[in-house]
Amino acid sequence: MEHLLTTLSLFRYALAGIVLVSFICSYLGVYLVLKRIIFLGVAIAQISSMGVAFAFLLHLPPMVFSLLFTFLGMLIMSMSQNLAGKRLSQEGIVGLAFVTASAVTTLMMAKSPLGIHEVEHVVYGDILTISPLQVYIALGVVATVITLHLLFYKEFIFVSFDYDMAKAQGVNSALWNMLLYFSIGAAIAIGIMIAGNMMITSCIILPALNGLILANRLRNVFIVSCIQGVCTATLAFFISYLLDLPYGPTAAASSFVTLGFSFIAYRFKK
Repeated sequence: MEHLLTTLSLFRYALAGIVLVSFICSYLGVYLVLKRIIFLGVAIAQISSMGVAFAFLLHLPPMVFSLLFTFLGMLIMSMSQNLAGKRLSQEGIVGLAFVTASAVTTLMMAKSPLGIHEVEHVVYGDILTISPLQVYIALGVVATVITLHLLFYKEFIFVSFDYDMAKAQGVNSALWNMLLYFSIGAAIAIGIMIAGNMMITSCIILPALNGLILANRLRNVFIVSCIQGVCTATLAFFISYLLDLPYGPTAAASSFVTLGFSFIAYRFKK
């Protein structure tokens, strides 16, 4: 018990960061699943990493440029909604963004004066090196995003389910779609800096899928997704600490195992 309390005290900022980013990413991941654009989250995570690599290449503040690149990426993605069904599909634009961001990130890391291993360590996150300032920034982002989504829940859901129908009903679909994408982008950018690319990517996909498997009502999908995301991410931290494993892959594997058990339970329930 004493050892556990010591661990909690030593890594209190890391645990706080995990809870915050896993909660908000698990919540927003439901929208990505509803809109059938799961790959968008993966692409934006890579664009955020590209912003960090760019900042280190030119000796600029990494968090600022992570957010800047993410917002620019989300702006382009939200505008691509209007191009879908014409010459390019939205999935094609997202795929293009992911491949381009991945290549450019690798090239910039290779040319960084800090060396590729040092920059890779920062770009893909290290939960043990989280600072109190990062926790406070994450808290501010989470509070802002959740407040926005609680106030305008119906608008976000309407746009996510049927963009064209919402537009036909007089809803400013472009505005709400952009706000949704920006909130997702902010959460991903902060999450990348705190917990790394792999953890955030798994957190915006797997808990939402788990919620859809276990819950029958949409509000319950959000609740299940958030609970599973936070619990799995926190448990994965202790597993990675005790077994001396990298946190990102441990968190992703833990979410996958949880999803597998949920699917088995669902099949037996039927």
